[in-house]
Amino acid sequence: MKPGLLLLALFPLFISVAQADAPDADAKPVEPAEGAISSTQRLADRCTDFTSNGWSFKAPRNFLKWLDAFTDPGIYFEFANRSLDPQSYVRTLSSLIDPGTPKNYLEWSNPEIYEQWAQAASDEQFYGAVTNILFDTSRIMRWVMLPIDGRAWGVLGNAVNPDTWLKWLKAPVDPKTQELLAKAANPETARVWFEALGDPANTPWLNAPFSDMPAAEPAPETPAAPPAEQTSLPGRDKAAGARL
Repeated sequence: MKPGLLLLALFPLFISVAQADAPDADAKPVEPAEGAISSTQRLADRCTDFTSNGWSFKAPRNFLKWLDAFTDPGIYFEFANRSLDPQSYVRTLSSLIDPGTPKNYLEWSNPEIYEQWAQAASDEQFYGAVTNILFDTSRIMRWVMLPIDGRAWGVLGNAVNPDTWLKWLKAPVDPKTQELLAKAANPETARVWFEALGDPANTPWLNAPFSDMPAAEPAPETPAAPPAEQTSLPGRDKAAGARL
């Protein structure tokens, strides 16, 4: 069968799946709670924050959460929308000069991270979890339906929206942008940042107190010198004195 005919034969199937996944028109939409964010938004916040990014590779269980999110198209829609917002870059750069950034990256010197990964390398359940994520049929179907996904067209609509470009024109004079520039130019920011870089409290595993170290074994005692060897017997000395 030709590829074109195969696509025409499968197209009704794709439409039926999309209709099955679509919410019922008569159903009342559930409004999200005010201030509530989704797990995708929360994950995107952590990945674009220098004080918390890299967390996904600091433990195998974190990696599974990261893999589950980054093999789904939803996270890429979130990043695409953020790339169109100039303030998302301001938030990321603000976290870069935060003293929590060196603390975050100093955690890579913790030997427990590499111990956990060494254990996961020989754990069959870890490999099974990775396989289940990568070969999830519903996840694969979401990628197949990507061209007709409303979220993809929403990103395209934001890109051509004049309000988006107006935000970029106003970004240099935005109060948050000015606040970032002023903070970056402040010498106190650099001083606090480098203090955090050398703070022993940020690497407690490398600065164990001396009392926790095993005490040194006492040096062995030096054996006493052996008595001097006698060259003559006491009886012979007395006899020699009597003859004299």
